[in-house]
Amino acid sequence: MASDYTFIYAEYPEVISAEQLYRICHISKRKAKWLLENGCIPCQDTRKKTHRYKIHINDVVTYLQAMETAPETVSAPVGLFNSKSRRINPITMINIRGFQQFLYKVWSKEPDALTMKDVQILTGYSRRTIGQWIVQSKLRNVMLPDRTQIIAKRWLIEFISEYTVQNPSRLSNINRQIAEQYMEQ
Repeated sequence: MASDYTFIYAEYPEVISAEQLYRICHISKRKAKWLLENGCIPCQDTRKKTHRYKIHINDVVTYLQAMETAPETVSAPVGLFNSKSRRINPITMINIRGFQQFLYKVWSKEPDALTMKDVQILTGYSRRTIGQWIVQSKLRNVMLPDRTQIIAKRWLIEFISEYTVQNPSRLSNINRQIAEQYMEQ
């Protein structure tokens, strides 16, 4: 069930500042600035020292709704804004679209329809892990009449690119090597 954000329209003007944004979203000033500078929340940057950003309230509501339905599409990299001084894994900073294009190049000679064995070889994950992704509807597949599961290369690339960025500590050796090759280019 989606939250009702009509109260925001009643309490705030049509165009708000970054200070109002972080209060509405209950986030830190630093995270608000990062979201604005990286285009997660559209804004007009005036480059002034005070009241630098002009943000439409509709864009804020859209961001809040996206955080409820698909947080992976609009959220900041995991661990970037924790107060603990942990080292951030550089894999979390990978651009998903760019990584997808890289995977298309790397796997260009692979068939468009992949079996479980093909996916195991390409990604380095076990049959059980791949099966769990399929059962949890994270990785799309098609079941043939002979009970063979087929995964489209496009579906695999879309899934693996997001999985890599969101779970850098759970990568197989092959997946980690591919991510490191992408970061080196």
